[in-house]
Amino acid sequence: MEKDKDDLLLKDRSSRACISAGYRLYMSNFKRIFRASWLAALVFAALVSIGGTMMILRPQLALIALPLTIIIDALFTSYGFSVLKQHQESGTISWAAHWYSFDTHVFTRTLKAWLCMIAISLIISCLIAVVSVTLINYLSTYTALATIVVIALTVFVFILPLTYTNLRYILTDGTGYWSNLFGCYGKGMRRWGFIFLVVFMTTLIGWVFYVFTSLPAIILSMAGSEANKGFLYGDPYNLPSYIGWLSALVFLLIGFIQAYVMLSCLFPLYYMYGSIEAHEQEKNKFNNSAL
Repeated sequence: MEKDKDDLLLKDRSSRACISAGYRLYMSNFKRIFRASWLAALVFAALVSIGGTMMILRPQLALIALPLTIIIDALFTSYGFSVLKQHQESGTISWAAHWYSFDTHVFTRTLKAWLCMIAISLIISCLIAVVSVTLINYLSTYTALATIVVIALTVFVFILPLTYTNLRYILTDGTGYWSNLFGCYGKGMRRWGFIFLVVFMTTLIGWVFYVFTSLPAIILSMAGSEANKGFLYGDPYNLPSYIGWLSALVFLLIGFIQAYVMLSCLFPLYYMYGSIEAHEQEKNKFNNSAL
C-alpha cells in the first residue's frame, strides 16, 4: 500500500521527488512498457539507422528523413504517454493485450502537440531572425550579440511552461490544444522554477546516457566526415566496402537503446505535471474554504 501511495500522480512533490518517482515507475514497469512499445522502438531505430548511415555515406540526403522523423518520434513517444495515461486513470500499468497494440487517440494528440510546438518554434525563430538582422545592422556587433542573447533567454523563460501545458493536453481528454495552452499557461509560469529543475535534471541524465551510447556512432560519423571531405578534394574514398552495413547495424542498435532512454524522460515530467495539478487543487480548496 505504501508503494501505491508513492506512485500516486496527484501528489505535491519536490523536483527531486518527481525525478525519483518517475524513474522508479519506469524501471519497475519496464517489461510491460517494452512489450507495448518494442515494435515502435524498432521502427524508430530503423529511421535512426537510415539517417545515420546517410550522414556517413551521403550527408546531403540526410535531411530527407526529417519530416518522417517527426512522425516516428511522435509515434514512439505516444506509447509512453499511453502507459502514463493508463497509470493516471487506474494507478497501475498493465500488460498489453497484444504486442502490436496501438493507441490511435493518444498518438493523434501527441502528433498534434508536436506539430503545434514546431509551428510555435518556427514563428519564434523567424521573429528572432528578423530582430537579429535588424540589431546587427543598427548596433555594434557586441551590443547586438548581447541583446540577441537576452532575447533568446527571455524566449526560453516563456517557452518552458509549455512543457507542462503539452503534457496536460496529451493526458487530458476533452481539451483543445490552444484552449488548454491559454487556460493553463499561467499555472506553468507560476511554477517556472520547479519545472526548470525537473526538466534540467531529466535532460542532463538523458544526455549522459545519449553521449555514452552514441560513442560508436560518433566515431563512425567522424570517419565518414573525413572520407567525404577528402573525396570532395579528389582523394580516393577510403572507407571499407562494408561500412554501409556496419553503420546501419550500429545506428540500429544505438537508436533502439536511445529510444528507451528518451522514453524514460517522460516519467519524471509526468510526475511534474501531477505535482502541479495537485498543487493547484490544494490551492483552490484552500481559497474556497477561506471564502
